[in-house]
Amino acid sequence: FPQITPPPSLSDPLKELFKQQEVVRMKLRLQHSIEREKLIVSNEQEVLRVHYRAARTLANQTLPFSACTVLLDAEVYNVPLDAQADDSKTSVRDRFNARQFMSWLQDVDDKFDKLKTCLLMRQQHEAAALNAVQRLEWQLKLQELDPATYKSISIYEIQEFYVPLVDVNDDFELTPI
Repeated sequence: FPQITPPPSLSDPLKELFKQQEVVRMKLRLQHSIEREKLIVSNEQEVLRVHYRAARTLANQTLPFSACTVLLDAEVYNVPLDAQADDSKTSVRDRFNARQFMSWLQDVDDKFDKLKTCLLMRQQHEAAALNAVQRLEWQLKLQELDPATYKSISIYEIQEFYVPLVDVNDDFELTPI
């Protein structure tokens, strides 16, 4: 992200405040970008799990053992399940079809659309909160430098180019192609 330079019309103390605030805004932009990338990667991993699950189901394979499952089965007090009981049930493969696979993928899409919405709402709140705090800092600095002129200035009178709002990029795809 390019760092924004302070407007040249500012006095040195205000330029310094602008630079300090810009560092905080840069950190927030970077944090938001990282969170969006993590959400995209999580979505990709979930889609891969669905494809793996479908391939395993088509091949009529059982769920592979994890290390935790093996350790649990090794427990002395754990009574093993009867393997014969599974044979009486119809296999999962008999019920599996393309519609079910598409349903699994749709579930993933729905889940991550909700997560994306929540992420973007939170990021917009964070950006607005940071902007309000920085406007307040700006107001206090103006009052400190020139009490007579800025005695009754409101934070809403401060121009946005002095205290820019962190832009939240809501135009990103969860499954970029």
